[in-house]
Amino acid sequence: MNDFPTRTYPLLEIQFRIPFDRIRAEHVEPAIEELLRDARAKQEALAAAIAPPTFENTMLALEAITERLEYAMGIVRHLESVATYPEMRAALNAVQPAVSEFQSGILMHEGLWKAVQRYAGTAEAQGLTGTRRRFLKKTMDDFRRQGAELDAAGKARMAQIDVELSTLTTRFSEHVLDATNAFELVITDEAKLRGLPASAVAAARQSAESKGLAGWRFTLQSPSYIALMTYLDDAGIRRHVYHANSVRAASGELDNREIVARVLELRKEKARLLGFTDFADLVIDDRMAHKGERAQEFLENLRVKTEPHFRRENAALQEFRRGLEGPGAAIIEPWDVSYYAEKQRAALYDFDEEALRPYFPLQRVVDGMFTIFGRVFGIVVEEQSGAPVWDPQVKYYGIRDEADGSLLGAFYADWYPRENKRGGAWMDAFLTGLPGSSLTWD
Repeated sequence: MNDFPTRTYPLLEIQFRIPFDRIRAEHVEPAIEELLRDARAKQEALAAAIAPPTFENTMLALEAITERLEYAMGIVRHLESVATYPEMRAALNAVQPAVSEFQSGILMHEGLWKAVQRYAGTAEAQGLTGTRRRFLKKTMDDFRRQGAELDAAGKARMAQIDVELSTLTTRFSEHVLDATNAFELVITDEAKLRGLPASAVAAARQSAESKGLAGWRFTLQSPSYIALMTYLDDAGIRRHVYHANSVRAASGELDNREIVARVLELRKEKARLLGFTDFADLVIDDRMAHKGERAQEFLENLRVKTEPHFRRENAALQEFRRGLEGPGAAIIEPWDVSYYAEKQRAALYDFDEEALRPYFPLQRVVDGMFTIFGRVFGIVVEEQSGAPVWDPQVKYYGIRDEADGSLLGAFYADWYPRENKRGGAWMDAFLTGLPGSSLTWD
């Protein structure tokens, strides 16, 4: 540890307020190498322990093996998702195979498996209740599902599969982000913007100016894409952008098709290696459905019940278009659905979402949401200044008990899309299960 002081490599120290302002790509490899050494030492110490097993020296010690490593890797993966740049991406890709191999091997480590089994046979373990009992059961199930009972060849192959899957799924996400950012549509004829609300036109102008371009720039980022597909009158442009969005990362250097095929192949092999029919059975073995077949039956039943309503709504939308354009109106295409659905909603309900926009700025919506949370859960959510963040637009909030003011947790909110940020609605966790959990909400 002395070779890697925390002031130089902040990833080595678990901190509640994560020093995002001090974490750099060059910190990643030396820090993760040190944390891997530390985790391996803890792993071997637990496997070789001869003291009578207890919950603390076995189950909690097992959790502690990867605590610092998972914290650091969680931050690195998060930064690569929300504030990526070439050096950070390269650093993550450099350390991920070794980390994946180590994490996969924990649940196949014969000494650790025996340690857990020894503890499971003690009187203390037999008397566990509540969350501790559940934790023991889940841990033993995880060992079995990861291949603890495989022979040496099976374990070796399982480790190879996990490393390759980790690499492939990361590359898949990188390709989607890069393909999303690779597309732009610049319109210089203002007449082609007909139908777009003023807010979307202004955003497109600002986007163009940020790139030193004349006109109006549209991208596949959600605010730009959704506005264009919902309001733009020009069907040809809607079709072009819809198609570009649909085939992201499906050709050229960013083609994900072979990656998808390989991921499916590896998942199937992993399931078969563990004695499951397919990957669906493996994933939901400990969930309510238990079998992939049951989950598929649920989806099929849902399809049967919803399809008639779907067809009726489509027919009504087509009829609405005929009412606007006459009997010869073209068939509704995928790039037409949002556009005509918005017009249909306005006609049926006299509702204009854009007309409401000035009354619901982000801060007002956020304040209202936190007020509701406070009433329901008896908490106070307040923005806090001074916390390091990965982008100036990111907000940091503390959660306190309304009754006594004690800190319950904190979270970051990253409300806006960026070209260096993965799209979608998702969240990352940094510290959970402890007083003052720190979460990321996107």
